[in-house]
Amino acid sequence: NWLIVVAGGKGNRMSLGFNKVFAKIGDFPVLYWTLRAFEKSKAIDRIIVSSGEEDIKKVESIIKKNNFKKTKNVVKASFSRQDSTFGILKTFKSAMKKDDLVGVHNAVNPFVSEREIREVYLAAKIHGAALLACPAKDTIKIADEKGLVGNTPFREYCWQAQTPQVAPFKNLWRAFFKADEENFAGTDDAQLLERAGIKPKIVPCSSKNIKITYDEDLAMAKEMFKTFYKKKY
Repeated sequence: NWLIVVAGGKGNRMSLGFNKVFAKIGDFPVLYWTLRAFEKSKAIDRIIVSSGEEDIKKVESIIKKNNFKKTKNVVKASFSRQDSTFGILKTFKSAMKKDDLVGVHNAVNPFVSEREIREVYLAAKIHGAALLACPAKDTIKIADEKGLVGNTPFREYCWQAQTPQVAPFKNLWRAFFKADEENFAGTDDAQLLERAGIKPKIVPCSSKNIKITYDEDLAMAKEMFKTFYKKKY
């Protein structure tokens, strides 16, 4: 089982002035907690990190300092998350067998649990693709191009997608290759799989599995950290 951790963001939507993966939660940067979760998971065999060129040495330092043995490679990110992931699939195509499970995870989702990791990989093996997602707490409105409400889907069918998003290599390759051929830019990996005719299975996850995107998310993550890690790490 492979995992691609995408850490090539610039943090433009936060006021940090640097990549948010290096923001501190507790005594360590966000990226540490993310990699730690997967290093400890028995479901994961090998981890590859996609990082901006200017951050590669920092990422490698975190890996080396904390003796993260499963994290074998840090690869230069491309100009988008999708292109970075596809680049890794192309680079490691000869090493990844067609039925190997490959997950893609946001570096800024640090609170994914061992159970969630195990269950989403198992679901991907059974269904051909899977993703972690939280049930929508709010009513969702689908608007048209004028900003007028077109319809309101039943809330019980609405989910907020999180990561990891997982599929066998053959399915993920097919999805990314199709998107590349058609010059389609998606918002997540599951969307590309959907376009390739593959329906990912939703695996419910805790609301703690948040993506740190804005300043308020980081503040929330720091509070959540106190309960997620009740004991000293």
